[in-house]
Amino acid sequence: MKTPQHWYEKNKSQLKQYRGQWIAYDSDGIIAHHAKYEKNDSVFTPGSTDYLIGRIYETEFVQPVKFYPIRFKILKKHEWQPKYPVTLQFQITYY
Repeated sequence: MKTPQHWYEKNKSQLKQYRGQWIAYDSDGIIAHHAKYEKNDSVFTPGSTDYLIGRIYETEFVQPVKFYPIRFKILKKHEWQPKYPVTLQFQITYY
């Protein structure tokens, strides 16, 4: 026998479009969906009596965070020598 829970498990990947909403579903599919749910709301009045109401949370279909390794290359130390002439001037002061 098909139950609403079997339908939910089989079609869970299709519910991404209803993130942040409440859905009412039975064994055949979604009956209604709405962002806000109240028990006396006429949006959730399906024809059959065998249905479930559940919330699809915003975090249910978020892709997991991927961590990438960082690799550092060893830098070689070398002395720098200018390729242009440098003239140094100084002044001697006697006290």
